[in-house]
Amino acid sequence: MPRADPAIPIPPELKALIERGASVMVGTRDSELVPELVRAWGPRVSRDRKHVSVCVAMAAGVKTLGNLRDNARVAVTFALPANSNAIQVWGRCIGTGPPHRDDLTAVQQHRDTFAQVNKGIGVPLPFIEALWQRELAGSPVMVRIRFVAEQIFNQTPGPDAGSPL
Repeated sequence: MPRADPAIPIPPELKALIERGASVMVGTRDSELVPELVRAWGPRVSRDRKHVSVCVAMAAGVKTLGNLRDNARVAVTFALPANSNAIQVWGRCIGTGPPHRDDLTAVQQHRDTFAQVNKGIGVPLPFIEALWQRELAGSPVMVRIRFVAEQIFNQTPGPDAGSPL
């Protein structure tokens, strides 16, 4: 089992970025260090800001879930389409399973907000709907991933990209 860094709370300003229509990508790796990437929906920071949950489509996330069972390491990137502000949270998965009602509500709210944010920068709504349908191809079932943050990095393009926050 990999060494776990101490969990850190998500700062309030980053909680706002995470929950306001960001594009969310979950990165994992297998035992051979081969990366896997899957889109996630419905990001939620816990009330105490000590863990984050996202949902992935089961069909698209099979390899990701296997990687998390194997080593629990996760890197989740949150990027705002309108201005490219982005962060990456490195952490440790603390659970996977069926989403709760609040998670599914967050997925729908995120989907709607993400569509509106992208519409505002000229991406047609049918494109966003096609993206959503592609994520659910093969299975409409979602899986919740919960993780704690151990390190947070600025990923906004520019001279500070990659620096710890």
